[in-house]
Amino acid sequence: MKPVLIIYFSGVGNTRAVAEYIRSITPKIPTEIYSVERLPDNFNIDSYSAVIMGTPTYHSEPARPLMSFLEKLTLGRNIPAFLFATCGLYSENCLRILAKECIRHKLIPLHCASYRCSATDGMLLVPFMECWFKNEKDIQSKIRKDIGIFISRLKSSSKPDIPSSKWYAPLNYPNKILGRNSTFPIYLHEERCIKCGKCQRDCPMGAISLKDGYPVISKADCMNCYRCIHHCPSLALSLFKNKPVARVWTDQL
Repeated sequence: MKPVLIIYFSGVGNTRAVAEYIRSITPKIPTEIYSVERLPDNFNIDSYSAVIMGTPTYHSEPARPLMSFLEKLTLGRNIPAFLFATCGLYSENCLRILAKECIRHKLIPLHCASYRCSATDGMLLVPFMECWFKNEKDIQSKIRKDIGIFISRLKSSSKPDIPSSKWYAPLNYPNKILGRNSTFPIYLHEERCIKCGKCQRDCPMGAISLKDGYPVISKADCMNCYRCIHHCPSLALSLFKNKPVARVWTDQL
């Protein structure tokens, strides 16, 4: 039996946490799990029976590294897929965009789901709002239910599931356009920096270089995933010039 592939891109960690939880609840199904950033040299997606794919939601769209992975994908056959998105508030048309791109590359979505997780941007911008630090209620039960739906549809040869366009999407256009065309500057608090270089090594966009051991962030290349802020061991980066962060993301699944 061919294994099921669990593949994802995760900025700070929510999407990775969901992907790893999915693997933990499917022990009877042979699975392999990879981040698109760390694929093995012999990776061949045709060797899998099905695909579970996850993305965070950035400005109502899938993450660029995952879309870049799909653009390079060449499949010799249709492969059924379960698509999921994590989001801080709502995923809008993220899954619809991802589903359409998957179909172009012969990944056929049989089920799609979104999960509201701790808002990694919200907790940096408005840390006094406790709601940004929490996942949606009963998220694990929802994930288990969605995996059950996907497995049942695998057995019944269901038709593709393309999420409908959300009626409220136009209301978010100003925010979406602003997010696409501008990025929040990320500030360095030198007194905290230990010059470990972790932010440079971890940046998925290669947007960070080092000068005298301190990080220099290219605003043009940054996609505002905020991995560098949340994963800094000394909390030396923040979105406020005169205010270092006090709390960052922690895995809640």
